[in-house]
Amino acid sequence: MKTLFTFYHTHKKTLYLCAGLLLSVCLMMPYILLGTGSIVTYHDQLDGELLNYILAARYLFTDVRVYPEIMNGLPAAGAVPPAPLLVLLYVFFEPFCAFMLSQWLVYLVAFVGMYLLLSKLTGREFISFSISVIFMLLPFYPVYGLCIPGQPLLFYAVLSLHENKRKLFYYLLILFYGASSSPVLVGFACLLVLGIFAVFQSIQALRSKRRIPLSPWLSTLVLLLTYILCNLELAKQVLIPRSTYISHKTELVLSPVEPFSHFKALFGKGADYAQSYHIVLLFLIGLCLLIPLIQCTLRVRKNGIPSALKMPASSNALLFKASITLLAIIMICLFSCFYHGTFMTGLRNASDGLLKTFNLSRVNWLLPAAWCVLAAYLLSFVVELFDDAPIKRLFGQAVVFASLGFWCLTVLFHSALYPNLAKLLKGGNYYALDWNNFFSEDIFSQIEEAIGKPKEEYRVVSIGIYPAAAAYNGFYCLDGYSNNYPLEYKHTFRRIIEGELQKNDYVQTFFDSWGNRCYITTAEQANYYTFEKKWNSVIYDLDLNTEVLKELNCQYVFSAAYLMDAEKKGLSLLREAPFETEDSWYHIYVYKVS
Repeated sequence: MKTLFTFYHTHKKTLYLCAGLLLSVCLMMPYILLGTGSIVTYHDQLDGELLNYILAARYLFTDVRVYPEIMNGLPAAGAVPPAPLLVLLYVFFEPFCAFMLSQWLVYLVAFVGMYLLLSKLTGREFISFSISVIFMLLPFYPVYGLCIPGQPLLFYAVLSLHENKRKLFYYLLILFYGASSSPVLVGFACLLVLGIFAVFQSIQALRSKRRIPLSPWLSTLVLLLTYILCNLELAKQVLIPRSTYISHKTELVLSPVEPFSHFKALFGKGADYAQSYHIVLLFLIGLCLLIPLIQCTLRVRKNGIPSALKMPASSNALLFKASITLLAIIMICLFSCFYHGTFMTGLRNASDGLLKTFNLSRVNWLLPAAWCVLAAYLLSFVVELFDDAPIKRLFGQAVVFASLGFWCLTVLFHSALYPNLAKLLKGGNYYALDWNNFFSEDIFSQIEEAIGKPKEEYRVVSIGIYPAAAAYNGFYCLDGYSNNYPLEYKHTFRRIIEGELQKNDYVQTFFDSWGNRCYITTAEQANYYTFEKKWNSVIYDLDLNTEVLKELNCQYVFSAAYLMDAEKKGLSLLREAPFETEDSWYHIYVYKVS
């Protein structure tokens, strides 16, 4: 036993890293067992970003700058993958396999990066390991690459640069993060943090009359250049807008949020795509403030004021670092409230260019990593505060275990892993849209055979089905999902659905004020995009401009709902029965534009 204990203390860092690697593999087991029956968050993943990777991989190393498969020809700048390096996975593997590999990469990098960072900041191996496992379980979207899960690895590399001789290795880590994340989604915020750190290091050097360190500045430059080189089309559109096209985002109409509710949601749970479910940490913050106050009061009564102010230097340092981290979190939340408030929203709506189209509030994507760093400082502080007696030590350890356990369970129930575990346990009784049902390759194969023409010769649109499903199966679509496509095409597509928009103010505002989803949205179904087969959906009064459809060479409409009186609208069924399989999520009626 003594030998094992000695071995553990000698190699505990390696053991924890190996445990994290093994755990990341275990987390992939449900996906491996379920295969394409795995449940994947389809919002902003399968319905959009996944296609960007597939198309980028398909046309990699070619001179194609317009993708003909979606939106009647979408410029490459409108379909930039958030993590350019991950495109290589889609070059060498089938989409599902590539997606799963990116999921595993997210798990692995999230754990390793957070563990290395927290070990460096606190030196508490078990706390660092536990928080890293929690961070790994957060519901990150694999299509966004390492935008959030890779931040700890980036900051670890930057902190290590001026302390270690292996500079090339750490610069490669920075390059890896830049190539696996997006400058638009969170990269600008990371550059801001690195710039602040570089300034701080330079001021510290000047005060102590030392040489200004170059590594913080070089790390910022390396990340910036990586972003530019990996996103040339996007950089070109930003820097030389007249050389590309006018984006539909110029017509974006923003709405302000209620500041208190926004702050409460952001501080209590996290931002969209960046939730950390850290409610237990709010209890820890209160505990770490309350206990020193109680101790201070007791010491005043016993020994007077001078004794009350005494606290171990290491505890003071941890409390100070926790306070700085908490202040940074609060500042980010306040900035987001201000940015989405009435004044800034009005200013952005009245302006043009980057001020309007660039979303600075995504700086809140830094919050999950910041909350984990704060947790490490707070838990380390609790351990040190109660380390002077056996009973106190037991209480401190109980607080640590209870906090980590509650937080871990909360995150697990909200993780992408949970529904797949539930499906494995419940089998066919667990009802949710999975990868297979979303793309329905078997149904679209039937449709392709029934049409019997080369897909590139005609265009299609979808109703009650995400257009991404048709595009994934090789059909050329007029509709699609993009956050940066030509304004001219938005106006063209609007002519198709103008009749539906006039019937419903919500649908009209949704398209005109935002418009990222260039879909056939009906007034009857609003923004429901998947009509399940069991609903037997019927659209009674569909008003599409079939003349515009014909102008754009749209010959077929794929609908998950039966269209009443379709003949009067210039649509005729390819066959009376819908295309479906026994277990399919939806059935598809195919209408020919006559």
